[in-house]
Parts: sequence; structure tokens; C-alpha cells
Amino acid sequence: MSENDFKTRFNTGAEVLQKLLEGKAGPVSDQYLRWKLWLNWKDIVGPTVSQHSEPISYRNGLLWLCVDNAVWMQQMGFMTETIKKTINEKFKQGFVREIRYTTDRRQVPSAEDDQFRDNVKKFLK
Repeated sequence: MSENDFKTRFNTGAEVLQKLLEGKAGPVSDQYLRWKLWLNWKDIVGPTVSQHSEPISYRNGLLWLCVDNAVWMQQMGFMTETIKKTINEKFKQGFVREIRYTTDRRQVPSAEDDQFRDNVKKFLK
């Protein structure tokens, strides 16, 4: 066995963690994918739309987007199916089942920090 064969069997810690989080790790992988969605928003919807919209909440397949005004809310309404399809193709099938829009961030229900912390504890056991 050559030295190169031996090295290909090992992965870095980052590679192992990424494979784990992109798999079916439950709520932890959903939060990781949510973070990736926020990070890549401009690539998903394009530079123009990303200037006028921003993902602000994700929970159980429901994605909330904050838009600049009513005009952009209507425009984004026409793009809903395309956005869902693009996200689900780039991340995982069924990740986003519904998209809702708002111009007021205070209307969006926030995920409970205790629930996320409990899910992380369950995952790490």
C-alpha cells in the first residue's frame, strides 16, 4: 500500500462535520442549512433581489423574508415558486415548503432559544 492510499482514507474534522450537518442530523442540520441560506442569499436570488429582500426566519419548512416595501412584496410573490425550487435544489428537497413575506421584522415569530439548545443537546448525546 502506498502512502497516498493511506492518506485518502482520512478526512479533516471540517469535512466530517460538514458531511454530518448536511445529512439527516435533524434540527441541527436544518439550522446549519439555514445559516448557509443566509450566507448565500445573494447567489440564490441574484444581486438585485437580494438588495431588497433578506431571509429573517426559518422554522419547520417555513421561510420568512423581509422585503423593503409593498412593491417588492408583490414582486417576490410572483417569484415564490422559483425561489423555493432554487433553494430546494441547492440545499435539500423539501427544505422550504412555504415562503411568507413581511415588511416589519417584529411580525415574524422567532424560534425559541431553549428549543434549539435542547435539540443540540439531544444531537450531541
